[in-house]
Amino acid sequence: MKKLFLYLIIGSVFINGAYAQEKLLDKLVAVINTRIVSLSEIKRMEDTLPARQEVSPMVYNEAKYTHKELLNIIIRSFIIREKINGQGYVINDDAVESRIKMTEERLGLKRADLLNFLKSKNLTYEEYFEIIRETMEYNVFASKIIAPLISVTEQEIKNEYYKRNTSNNALSFKYNLVDFYIKESILVEKNELKFLAVLKDYQLTGKLPEEYRELETNNLENLNEDALSKELGSILKTTSEGTFSKASTINGYMHVFYVQKKDLVESQNFVKFKEQIQNDIFMSKGKSVTNNWFDREYSNYYINNLL
Repeated sequence: MKKLFLYLIIGSVFINGAYAQEKLLDKLVAVINTRIVSLSEIKRMEDTLPARQEVSPMVYNEAKYTHKELLNIIIRSFIIREKINGQGYVINDDAVESRIKMTEERLGLKRADLLNFLKSKNLTYEEYFEIIRETMEYNVFASKIIAPLISVTEQEIKNEYYKRNTSNNALSFKYNLVDFYIKESILVEKNELKFLAVLKDYQLTGKLPEEYRELETNNLENLNEDALSKELGSILKTTSEGTFSKASTINGYMHVFYVQKKDLVESQNFVKFKEQIQNDIFMSKGKSVTNNWFDREYSNYYINNLL
């Protein structure tokens, strides 16, 4: 560590029998295991951020970054490299050079064209080379480590599709319901909110007030929406799977429906957007899963963050 500060500081230089004033050249901002991060490195990232966002939008995916956030990218990149290298996925110089040549061929560029482009973006080839390596490592990390931790169910896709199309009257559902009903005339207090509250408590405790001892139930399975009354269809459309509907009175009986299953009947429009919605949910979950993964992984490294 003492040698480090000899590099970072020109200190107490003796000139003509007198000591010159110490001059700070750089500042240590973090140590990650044996990796040293200086303030000048963070500032250089900041100066070249637009180019980095253009070259690697997956890694640099925010519009703006603070110094702490840029340092966090460095920390995470270090951990990713250590993790995937430990699993045998080593992105060496030849692999990076091969990826760059593939990009040049795809875009119809010569190396001179690429260098001119980088110069216009205030980015050196060496920096570009390492950003490509960093991106390739992140892709391996995302596919081999994070992706297996994420699952997207068919019901989640359908629920999200419904949220995005709540005003679409063409949406149709199929239900599995439990119908809880009681003759309204035997109730002392004909209160739909109270009936719903009684059922929610009954679900938790298995107990019913004496007033509701004649409660009856009926299982209704694979019930298509077109078989429902307009009023009931409207109620169930706004009721989520795994919850009770609001109470309603039908032919002298007060009913509450527990929605065991609510399936969106697939339409051509749903099929068209299904893959995109699945990707959106996957990406949304990916952020949370990735953050949680790093929270657990940090403890395996020596990280001294001075910012």
